[in-house]
Amino acid sequence: MLEDLVERRAEVIKGAEEYKRRRTELNSEASKWSELRDDLNGRIKEAVEEAKGFKKQREGYEKLIEEKKAKRGELNRKASTYYSMVEKLRKKNDLKSIQVFEGLRRRIDELELRQQVEVLSKDKEKKLVAKITELRKEFDRMQKELEKDKKLKELLRKAQRYRIEADKYHEEAIKYVKHSHECHDKMVDWFKEADRVREKADEAHRLFLEAQREADDAHRLFIRHLRDIKDFNRVINGLRRKIKEDFGFRERVEARKKAKGIYEKFRDGEKLSTEDLLVLQKSEILIK
Repeated sequence: MLEDLVERRAEVIKGAEEYKRRRTELNSEASKWSELRDDLNGRIKEAVEEAKGFKKQREGYEKLIEEKKAKRGELNRKASTYYSMVEKLRKKNDLKSIQVFEGLRRRIDELELRQQVEVLSKDKEKKLVAKITELRKEFDRMQKELEKDKKLKELLRKAQRYRIEADKYHEEAIKYVKHSHECHDKMVDWFKEADRVREKADEAHRLFLEAQREADDAHRLFIRHLRDIKDFNRVINGLRRKIKEDFGFRERVEARKKAKGIYEKFRDGEKLSTEDLLVLQKSEILIK
């Protein structure tokens, strides 16, 4: 029985060492995932801050766009007032409609803006330049016709002055719209980057929790094995004490019986050997 208990204790000790080793490995793995998660969370924060920075810039551009649009609208209204006066005078003098004239001007502006902002092939750009040149010739011809009347020329000059000034604000608004779109695209890209990194951080956190949970399980089993080892030690040590006590008791009984037999031989007058005398001498206390 004692040998069985010692063997079982050895198995439990081996199991405890295995769970301790496993716990150490899992804690190391959990630390690795924790560090990765924290690093990724830092990258998420940086990406979000970048996105917020571009968002703030975009809001600034949007405010400027609104200001430029408001100013452009104010100047266009002033220009329209003079163009209305030009239109009334034109009808009186039977000149070509100012609306056609202004429409031609706007069309030229649109084509010139397209030439500036779009990436065109050589053939398309050549055709576009030719179209702009053609429209400009028609515009100059109409302008000369309208400017024959001095009063009409003065009104037209004032209208065009406001329109040109309005166009400057329009160009500035377009410039800020472009910057706003660029900021928006960069903001979206950084938010997407934050989402992409967040997925990795979430996965690292899941693996951290999994490793930590397994490490906790290994720790509980290690502690349980330590308690079992303690129980085995208590039982085994108790058995060994009992065996030792039982062996001492049997040894004393046997010595007493042997000494008693020698003593009876001595009392009966039998001759005792030196060994018998030594046994009697050693067992004197036991037979008292």
